[in-house]
Amino acid sequence: MVAAITGCGSQPHYEISKTFDSFALSSEIPVVYDGDRDSFMVNIHSPEEIVGWGDYVFVAKVEAELRTEYTNLHKNKAGAITGKPYTVYSITVLDNLKGSLKKHEPIEFFKHGGVNYDGKSISLLVDDRLLEAGKYYILVAAAEMDGRLGQGMPNSAVELNAANEREIVSTEEYKAFKEYVKNEVKLERERFKSVYEEE
Repeated sequence: MVAAITGCGSQPHYEISKTFDSFALSSEIPVVYDGDRDSFMVNIHSPEEIVGWGDYVFVAKVEAELRTEYTNLHKNKAGAITGKPYTVYSITVLDNLKGSLKKHEPIEFFKHGGVNYDGKSISLLVDDRLLEAGKYYILVAAAEMDGRLGQGMPNSAVELNAANEREIVSTEEYKAFKEYVKNEVKLERERFKSVYEEE
């Protein structure tokens, strides 16, 4: 999993998964934000540093939310089972701005955060957001040791104001991220290769 504080690199052990519609639930149950703005490896308000943290920057359509996976499951002091949630999506990459992922076929993508194990609240990183099926986003992602593709950095999912693929290249966000990638502030850290890279 991409770790919220250190960026990435740890090998997760998924203890269980559940199926939720996190985006729909976000209007019904409280959202709890984890961490603070100073606890990350980069300045989370600097797009050039965020894209420098990422292994891949790309445009994608979110096809569906697949499941929520949990790590570090344990009983808290009140006796309730709790753990770290990670939301897994099916996405289709449409354009690569950094790195080279397979395009126009569904792949799995995970985000740190999601519906908590008890279903009563949602945990997200500070300044982060859930993804909505059917929408287009620019995503900054990292590869894990096992080749999974994910996101554990706030402000690394930007929704595009586009109704279809043709409109993407004319959005302000798309133009801006092309410049951010050109001017990225490279972060020195251990990096891995996604199983979804083009051959």
